[in-house]
Amino acid sequence: MRAVVVTPPERNSVQLMEIHEPKPKENEALLKILKVGIDATDREINDGYYGQPPEGSPYLVLGHEAVGIVEEIGGNVKNVSVGDIVVPTVRRPCIENCVNCRMGEVDMCTTGTFSEHGILKLHGFASDYAVSDADYLVKVPEEIKEEAVFLEPLSIVEKGISQIFKIQERLIWEREDALVVGAGPLGLLATIVLRLRGFNVLNMSRNRVESVKAQIVGDVGGEYLDERVNSFITIDKKFDMVIEASGAASAALETCGMTKQNGIICFLGLYREIQECEDFGKVFSNMTLGNRVAFGSVSSNKKHFEMGIKDLLEIKKKYPKVMAKLVSRELTPEKVTLAFKSDFEEIKTIINFQKK
Repeated sequence: MRAVVVTPPERNSVQLMEIHEPKPKENEALLKILKVGIDATDREINDGYYGQPPEGSPYLVLGHEAVGIVEEIGGNVKNVSVGDIVVPTVRRPCIENCVNCRMGEVDMCTTGTFSEHGILKLHGFASDYAVSDADYLVKVPEEIKEEAVFLEPLSIVEKGISQIFKIQERLIWEREDALVVGAGPLGLLATIVLRLRGFNVLNMSRNRVESVKAQIVGDVGGEYLDERVNSFITIDKKFDMVIEASGAASAALETCGMTKQNGIICFLGLYREIQECEDFGKVFSNMTLGNRVAFGSVSSNKKHFEMGIKDLLEIKKKYPKVMAKLVSRELTPEKVTLAFKSDFEEIKTIINFQKK
């Protein structure tokens, strides 16, 4: 069968390879893969920043954003059946099976010895067929089958937003205004979800106001600003909530001054840019004097995927055309190397394993 593989830490090693079809073991399900999304994590693995194959394998099958159909089940599988449309979650419990992993919150693992499909010590889902522990599969309604490939990145957003609300239980919080920095998949999905929640949303990114990204923000009733034309200091308001999803350290630092009193910032990006700040004391004082909170969020668990399903159903009803606009290109597996030649205006590239 076909599989998209890399050999980390070798740079630019992505290729389509023929490998053996896996067989489901006890408590596992075999999935016929429909679509896989390619994101910044996949590209950074291909750039040699991280990634680790399973023990004994010379390669790592990529793909952690996937949707498939259950083709076969192993013994003792009760939560899914052959023919179910499913999305697999990504992270699996740590070796020590810490208290968070035992309670289903693998995204909050305390030891760091977890594994992740398509990233760390487990093959991913970018292949004609793949296996997953059945307990980590999320069943998807037929009506959002086409959009379900976005469920993994959407789950990241769902976790960040749900934690914002949880943290803000620390006070009486009247909230209405949100700033989202970045118009990649996470930034746009955050914008859409916050509009569903009734927030006034300003999305700020380094894309043209004529871009598809800016159009998507407008389609859901948000406001868009091109950061290259309008710097942070030109914005004459503060925000109850900021979601930083650009991955730019300079933008992340700027957001620290963008919240109202008692405001909160969630960082969803990974920051490789080197940024110097002359006066970190001013940033920290601003956080202290305003009772402000800043936190980072990474990964997600099954409940966040389930939140995403509810929101995808609502998005399809309220904004029926918007999810299709997030797909910049859809490729066959044979053209997978094109997915790693990103373009500034790109949002999401999909590998369609059923496309001829």
